[in-house]
Amino acid sequence: MNPGEDAPKIGVAGSEFHQSRTMSTVLGVLLLAGATIGALSLLLPHPSSYDSPALWSNVVLAFVAGGLLLLLRNRLPRWLLLAIVLVGTPLVVTRAIYYGHDPSGYYTIWYLWIGVYAFFFFGLRWGLVQMAAIGGAYAWALAELGGPTPVARWVVTIGSIVVAGLLVDALAGRLRKETDASARRAANLEAVGEVARQLATQSDPRAVGWAICSAAVRTAHASAAVLWRPNHTGDALQATAVAGADVEGVALPFVTPSSGAIQAFTSATDRFSALRGAQTAQELSPGFEASAALWQPIIRDESTAVGVLAVYWREPLEQLGGETRRAVRLLALEAAIAIERGELLGRLEIAARTDDLTGLLNRRAWDEELGRELSRADRDAGTLCVAILDLDNFKLYNDAHGHQGGDRFLKQMAGAWMQTLRAGDILARYGGEEFAVALPGTDLEHAQQMLERLRECLPEGQTCSAGVCRWDGAESAESLTARADTALYSAKDAGRDRIVGDPSA
Repeated sequence: MNPGEDAPKIGVAGSEFHQSRTMSTVLGVLLLAGATIGALSLLLPHPSSYDSPALWSNVVLAFVAGGLLLLLRNRLPRWLLLAIVLVGTPLVVTRAIYYGHDPSGYYTIWYLWIGVYAFFFFGLRWGLVQMAAIGGAYAWALAELGGPTPVARWVVTIGSIVVAGLLVDALAGRLRKETDASARRAANLEAVGEVARQLATQSDPRAVGWAICSAAVRTAHASAAVLWRPNHTGDALQATAVAGADVEGVALPFVTPSSGAIQAFTSATDRFSALRGAQTAQELSPGFEASAALWQPIIRDESTAVGVLAVYWREPLEQLGGETRRAVRLLALEAAIAIERGELLGRLEIAARTDDLTGLLNRRAWDEELGRELSRADRDAGTLCVAILDLDNFKLYNDAHGHQGGDRFLKQMAGAWMQTLRAGDILARYGGEEFAVALPGTDLEHAQQMLERLRECLPEGQTCSAGVCRWDGAESAESLTARADTALYSAKDAGRDRIVGDPSA
């Protein structure tokens, strides 16, 4: 058995004080301090009963042992240090008491040093073992030297050291808890800080979600974490980001009974549960079997849940520490920020691609979508027609009805045209009163028929001109659009209110 296994680990995160280097250094310093005090006790006036040569040899022994401990502090294993403390130091102190011929003199204070050291570095169990060794050695010294009330001396001396050792052990345990808690807080803040850095540098919501779940697993010492978000239909929570389990995409309908994620989402309050029996596999089975879980709602606007950060443990867990709850709560706050940021970026992306007035695609989005359609037509050997439409004399309409009336007309027209076109067709506001239409899988004849239907559904008797052409299978998007634009000008030159097709393809 390693004597340090049951010792309270204290110090910086509990690790630095329990390195053999630190323990050797402290023990070496104690021996050197004791040797120095012993030498001073011999140099200063002292009782004539002292066996000075023997005590000087004890001083030399302590100096040598302390010096060796300091020199070899990087090499000495923990078990050897325990042996030195259990056997060596009581012998040195007992030898000093014996040759001082005073079992109640000031040399007995060194027993206290040894006892406190043992309780501090090796814990309660080995501290008591040390006290048994000290008690045996001191009992021998009392028996050999004699004197009045030896039993009382032994009880007072050893009892006082035990009480001091127990106090040190209690303080060490408290310090360990505080330093461990501080270390956990620091680690949790570091994990949350890493998530914040991900938020600042990542625009991919999946990457940010994975970072949040990974941080939750790390800070909670859990087995898996899942970010649950409402799906696009709003009838279930879906695992949008996962760490530690292969359950991404799993959906939990809101009618799922006994689901902790659903209950946390609907109540907007956190829940912890030790899962047993059939509940163990309630949410993630068969991909993951959990024995305990924490569901932390992701809150926005103080009371609205927009998701749930769930943390799962494979091993049974009856209760959860406050630091873990605080860490997961902080990560849920980061998740709320990530979700809001993602929605904002989505709105900005839509705004960057959408015409403010009509809600149609703008010129930039048209160029992107037309490029994709050309790539698809080339890959599938399909057909594609493109048209440019222009409202005839729309300036006169604006003059007659005002710009607000003109805006209302454009909105009505855009809505009517979107209802007329097929799902895969593309309609964009090309600029001013010009609009562009892409008709995948359509030949020139059917494209002209589709454009006629668009002209027929124009409100208030307004007319428009259109130019349309079919992709020749090799030309660029710019060339195709330019041919449609040329056909539009031909329609205008021919008197407007008509469709002109470019059959050159």
